[in-house]
Amino acid sequence: MENPFKKRYKEMGSYRNKFIYILVFGLFIFLFLFLFQPFGLSQLKTLQKLFITFGFGLVTIFMLFIFKYLLEPVVTKRNWTLGKSILWVILIASSIGMANYFYISLIFHQAFVFKYFLFSIWTAILVGAIPVTATYIISFNNIYKTRLIEAAIPPEEILWDNEVIIRAGNSKNEFKVNPKNTVYICSNDNYVTIVTINKDVLNKTTIRGTLKSAESDLKRNSRFLRCHKCYIVNLDFVEKVTGHNQNMKIRLLPSGTEIPVSRSKADQVNKRIRKR
Repeated sequence: MENPFKKRYKEMGSYRNKFIYILVFGLFIFLFLFLFQPFGLSQLKTLQKLFITFGFGLVTIFMLFIFKYLLEPVVTKRNWTLGKSILWVILIASSIGMANYFYISLIFHQAFVFKYFLFSIWTAILVGAIPVTATYIISFNNIYKTRLIEAAIPPEEILWDNEVIIRAGNSKNEFKVNPKNTVYICSNDNYVTIVTINKDVLNKTTIRGTLKSAESDLKRNSRFLRCHKCYIVNLDFVEKVTGHNQNMKIRLLPSGTEIPVSRSKADQVNKRIRKR
């Protein structure tokens, strides 16, 4: 049986979701320490306790921003697995524990004590890394189950007209194309550009009209996908998808043209590309 910790796994959360996660986790640390008062915090006055525990929350938020926004996009680019994700979380928690130890030492003017330093790291792992690791494993299992279900779905019926007239909502237009040779269609104000290919040479034809109407002209051809307010792509020319939901792009063959993907279309693009 294949080791599940070696299987590919990567969080696909948006920057907005990461921001919310960081704030919520910092708030959790603050409330946890303020309410349960571990490490002798119960001996402090309420105002002192509020100030110090709020500081722990801010330190946690600061460290998470560094890891999630600066380091993680660089570290997790290639061959990222569930096992690496868990080790990464442990590293983040350990770093937060170190930062919090130096924070509390600064507040109370304490000398460095190695055993307390290790205890701070261990506490951060217990409070942060273990629950997050559990959520990673649950998330991985849910993704795995979803993909098994998708694998059981029969392939979509591919519909192609041999010839299509694209009018783009303008009765004066009558541009005939073979949809199988149409790479992508884009719009600019009140004009639509149809990009076709003939013997590896791309040809562009611009007509007056709207992309929505052009999409309607192609509705019987199931391999076209509206991926952006200004773009429709032919899935048969897709080389690969790059980026995350916030900055996703589709790279097309044979020219390597990169087409932007709207955030609202990202999930649909991922699903269609996997099934093509």
